[in-house]
Amino acid sequence: MISRIRMLLAAGLALGLAACGSVPGDEPPPDDRVASSAWHEWKRYGGNVIDYGGRNSRNGGGHESREPLASRINTYWRAAGHPEWDGRSDKPWSGAFVAWVAKDAGLSNSDFRRAGRHAEYMKAMLDLQLAGRPGRYVVRDWRDVSPKSGDLICASTRPSDHRDARALRAAVDREVTHCDVVIDNRNGRARVVGGNVSDSVSMSFFPTDFSGRLLPVRGRPWFAVVDKRD
Repeated sequence: MISRIRMLLAAGLALGLAACGSVPGDEPPPDDRVASSAWHEWKRYGGNVIDYGGRNSRNGGGHESREPLASRINTYWRAAGHPEWDGRSDKPWSGAFVAWVAKDAGLSNSDFRRAGRHAEYMKAMLDLQLAGRPGRYVVRDWRDVSPKSGDLICASTRPSDHRDARALRAAVDREVTHCDVVIDNRNGRARVVGGNVSDSVSMSFFPTDFSGRLLPVRGRPWFAVVDKRD
């Protein structure tokens, strides 16, 4: 009887860990192509997990200045038009990482402008929105949408009031600091993968409300959700 109880407790613990996302590397990749590309890159060159507001953080990733990640970052930069840079170049590379993920997932440059700065590809998206011709991605205020697999969530330099597309376009160049690719959003947290997070390719967990929308996080003011339309 005691053995049976122990087996049930062990199974319950394993299910609980999987549900809370503390063992993200032990599960299959997401179905979305963009999310899958980011997830596989995290598995290969990352390993870091940063749990905002939780206890599941761990440090297990490669470092941008050391091989093999340093040279891999050159691949990201090539996708963003800068073949002269790598992980030792002292250049923020989170935008280059997203550009590479978009290319690896098969998105054309017209669907996702491959730029090394987050603001550059977001400006292209917002210009299409304001012209009444929204493309594959739509930039929306972070309060308006529950991010899903394949979307991006983007941080700002400061907290802000609610913004429409025109106000986002006016602010994007001076305020956007970082974007991550959403892997999934369930059980009260969004799991995302980004480059240049703790000097590595890292997975972060962010809290969400009952409808899956992002909650404010200390030190990470939200700017927008870049909504992928299939």
